[in-house]
Amino acid sequence: MSQSPSLEMRAKQSPGLRQMQRMIMSPQMQQAINILQMPIIELSEKLEAEIAENPLLESSDEDSSENRILEEAEESWKEAAEEQEFTPEKELRFDDHNFEILKRIDDDFRDYLGDGNSYIKRSSEEEKLKTFMESSLCGQTTLFGHLMMQARETFSTENEQAMAEAIIGNFDNSGFFEESLAEIALLNNFNEKDLTHVLEEIQHFEPHGVGARNLQESLLIQLQAKGKKDTLAYRIISELYQELLHNRIPQIQRALGCSSKELTQAIEGEIAKLELHPSSGFNDSVASAIVPDATVYQEDEKLYVSINDEPLPQLCFNRRYLRMLDDPTLSLDTRNFIKQKILSAQWFFQNIHQRNTTLERIAQSLAKRQYPFFSQHDGKLTPLTMKMLAEELNLHESTIARAVVNKYLHTPRGLFPLRFFFTNAYQSSEGEDLSSATVRDKLQALITAEDKLKPLSDEALSLLLQAQGICCARRTIAKYRRALEIGNAHQRKKFK
Repeated sequence: MSQSPSLEMRAKQSPGLRQMQRMIMSPQMQQAINILQMPIIELSEKLEAEIAENPLLESSDEDSSENRILEEAEESWKEAAEEQEFTPEKELRFDDHNFEILKRIDDDFRDYLGDGNSYIKRSSEEEKLKTFMESSLCGQTTLFGHLMMQARETFSTENEQAMAEAIIGNFDNSGFFEESLAEIALLNNFNEKDLTHVLEEIQHFEPHGVGARNLQESLLIQLQAKGKKDTLAYRIISELYQELLHNRIPQIQRALGCSSKELTQAIEGEIAKLELHPSSGFNDSVASAIVPDATVYQEDEKLYVSINDEPLPQLCFNRRYLRMLDDPTLSLDTRNFIKQKILSAQWFFQNIHQRNTTLERIAQSLAKRQYPFFSQHDGKLTPLTMKMLAEELNLHESTIARAVVNKYLHTPRGLFPLRFFFTNAYQSSEGEDLSSATVRDKLQALITAEDKLKPLSDEALSLLLQAQGICCARRTIAKYRRALEIGNAHQRKKFK
């Protein structure tokens, strides 16, 4: 009798060895990659966090004389306490010697801060000026705060003000209200009919156009607020909005039975002046200044590179912990803890140094390759890819990509993102290398000079560039045009 296939094919377990290779990133390597990607401001915050986490690290910005006086004061108080044999039950007292030490610390501390930026002894006139300047400062009003101020003046009951707050709190960045009134009513136990009434009142607030469900409604609200509800512009937005978006001017003219002059006046004189984003005058986000990570500067005919490390706190080891290692009575756990923190700090210093070195090499190569751009006010970019730079610097392409991300370079021609200097290459008929930025500039010049009554198609623009010796496909023209925020030929067309 033969066995069933299921018994013959039953899986068996047996011990065995298998060799395989896997790449595992160590914590130090992960830290090096993260630090390489950090712009200078993020790196400064990382350093501050590292100082807080690692007790062996401290900022070396403090004055050494101040530290010496503090140590002397600590020793003097300790000696005074031993002489007077203080006990915990006795009241703490200071004698003349102690007060003299405190006075010296205070004088040196004031001198130290007076030389820096924190404490400056001011005259009465300077104090008055400082008070005036501080009282002149005012916080930026947000859209929410501006609308709520109007809501408190408009609505008399607390319930209506609560409804207004729930509605205004759901406006998007443009000031539009796209949420469901039914959902807000359900979540807050409001009456939906009352919510509708409150929303209609809010749509009359300033800036005009807020609270609309979409852009079309916002434009209508703005026209109505200007007293133009019975105008041609209002009819265009309310009745032929889609035709306007697609620049179908002849269809609009036939539908409304108006002249070309009247239509042009309505669109360019009234509609074009309306606000597409009613909340544009209110910015709730805090604008942060861009701090360059490196600088390229020119002296005589040469370009030099410097890495910006001014925002970074100066770090050093805490000497008290280092002296603890010389104590033979120190416990093994404490000794190992200190050594571990020393090793962690050393890795941190090394990764920062590696980041700055890589960034400096990249900036020096850019200064060499893009010398005409940096040294001339109308200099053109030389085509350069990250792969080309990686081969030159003997680095991986991903290292270049990480090193330039979110970082800026200060140059004689202004502040530029580091990625700005990496462009695709085009070759003219004469064999000259052109960057994609140069091609975009030529494309924009062609569109600016075109006849708006007969705008150029993407195919025609491609042929014109080819006539100038630049081979650029129609698809590439469309891509560059969208990047420049330029419409297609039909959208750019003007009608008589």
